[in-house]
Amino acid sequence: MRRPTYPLESLAALRERKVEGAVQGLAQAVARREQAEGERRELEQKRAAQEAKAASVVDGERGSLERGELCAADLARAHAWQLRSEAERAALMAEVDRARAAEGDAVKGEGAARAQVAERRADADVVEKDRARWTAGERKAADAKEEEAMAEAFRPRR
Repeated sequence: MRRPTYPLESLAALRERKVEGAVQGLAQAVARREQAEGERRELEQKRAAQEAKAASVVDGERGSLERGELCAADLARAHAWQLRSEAERAALMAEVDRARAAEGDAVKGEGAARAQVAERRADADVVEKDRARWTAGERKAADAKEEEAMAEAFRPRR
């Protein structure tokens, strides 16, 4: 006799495909978050290097000024350089802020992807538990049928 198939087999397969799709989405979200995190770190390092370089130049200029090595034109150039340096710093800070915002969005996207994976796995687990109950019921019915056939075979005939 042909063994009965689980009536919700196609639903179980669909739920498993949805889990696989959600896991792939999670992998992509994790990759986006890691990329955004790397870009933020790189920009922060660039900003810190620019600030260190600017501080070094300012210290050097201050030393030259204290020793009396600079004239009025040098002071005007130093002021112009300082304005440009501050503009560069502000631009780098804006880039870092944008990178932080992008990283935050990527973290939210990763969280949403994790939640979707959990939801899809829960849906698949519901079908798997139902399959286990159905299989146990089928096995119990087959055992009962076999037991009845055995009892019938050994029943005394009159």
